[in-house]
Amino acid sequence: MVQVLVLLFSLIAVQGIVPAIIQNKELTEEDYGVIFNYALLFGILLAVVFGFSGFLLAKILGNQIYIPISWSMSILIIADAANSVPRGILLKAKRFKDINIRFLVGLTVGAIFGIAATLLGAGLYALVIVATIPAIISLLLNLSIADIKYARSMALEPVGKIFFFARYQVGFSLVNYLYRNLDNLLIGRFLGSAALGNYSKSYQLISFPITIVLGIVSPVVQPTLSVYEQNITLIRNTYLKACRMLALLAIPVSVFFCLNAEQMVYLLFGSQWTEAILPFAILSLSIWAQMLAQIIIVFWQSRNLPRMLHRNGWISLAIIGASIAIGIVSGTLVGVAIAVAVSYILNFLVSSSLLMRLGLDGKTIDPLIVLIKPLFLGVFLFVALTFIQPYLLFPNLLLTILVRGVVWLSLVSAYLLLSKDFEFILSFMKKEQGEA
Repeated sequence: MVQVLVLLFSLIAVQGIVPAIIQNKELTEEDYGVIFNYALLFGILLAVVFGFSGFLLAKILGNQIYIPISWSMSILIIADAANSVPRGILLKAKRFKDINIRFLVGLTVGAIFGIAATLLGAGLYALVIVATIPAIISLLLNLSIADIKYARSMALEPVGKIFFFARYQVGFSLVNYLYRNLDNLLIGRFLGSAALGNYSKSYQLISFPITIVLGIVSPVVQPTLSVYEQNITLIRNTYLKACRMLALLAIPVSVFFCLNAEQMVYLLFGSQWTEAILPFAILSLSIWAQMLAQIIIVFWQSRNLPRMLHRNGWISLAIIGASIAIGIVSGTLVGVAIAVAVSYILNFLVSSSLLMRLGLDGKTIDPLIVLIKPLFLGVFLFVALTFIQPYLLFPNLLLTILVRGVVWLSLVSAYLLLSKDFEFILSFMKKEQGEA
């Protein structure tokens, strides 16, 4: 519960500054020093508020452990806020390798200290150590190469240069946080804790591929395209190519997860989570739509249109919120899963249309055209695997998934090679790496 609040506070501290620094071409070295001062001060203020929130949690939930946990986790908020400036500078300079290496070092050291703390009997605080140490190490290592000049000034002018972009970005991040957590809030309130547990397990599984792919793609796109802010044609073509490439990857994953829901749930969580299987299968069919909808964010940023991104967020909240409410009215977890899956597909269609018409001077139908072949691949896989997989069932769940995975990968590879989409994926990735 504390980690959920930490995520919210970190979004407020970080999400406005990093993309604003990347997009602004007028910032000087002196400006970075002043902005760092404000970022650190803002992080301290947020950390104090977060620390005192522990008293409120302790009173509401009747457990004093929330007080020390909240104060110890507040260090993470300060580190994240301070790290937003050097991280923004490094991303702007396209030093992706440097950022990732330092982040990996932080994770490794955090894991070592966390394991040691566990063995020494730290208990719950071992989780605090695992979360905070990587953030602190990442901050120190990024500062060592970002070369931010120390500034005593607290002038408002440097902050003013990024304020317009940052405020709308923060607003969107909060709206995005709300509609991506609204389903859990409403299910827990109206359908009970058992339904919430099954739904959470289902959503946790579909989040893995989305988080992994977007964690690779999203940080690269805005820094690469921000220099072409006024070249609408290039950004539009890049968006359409990105849609096609992600769809060729995500739609097959959606199909595999859907058709192997039972084996995946039992293998990862156990037989007590049977009620999570059908919701997971249904939600899996929205993986591709969620992935494509999230990538739209960085193209709004690349076009320096944070106000439109903010509006897009409210529209997404309306679509997804209304759909979840309809699912709740059905009174079943399956009904909610269907409503959520449909809402994410609808949200992608609406958000893509807004981006094409208002941000990229394109046609609404253009993204749908590039999705024709990936969708055909999805239908082909669904039909083929539906007939093949019943013959690939073994007593060992892991073996079943591995064998089915090999067959799935073979079918996907054969399709990509025959349709020449494999060449497209390679050429797109090489081109983007070259530009980066």
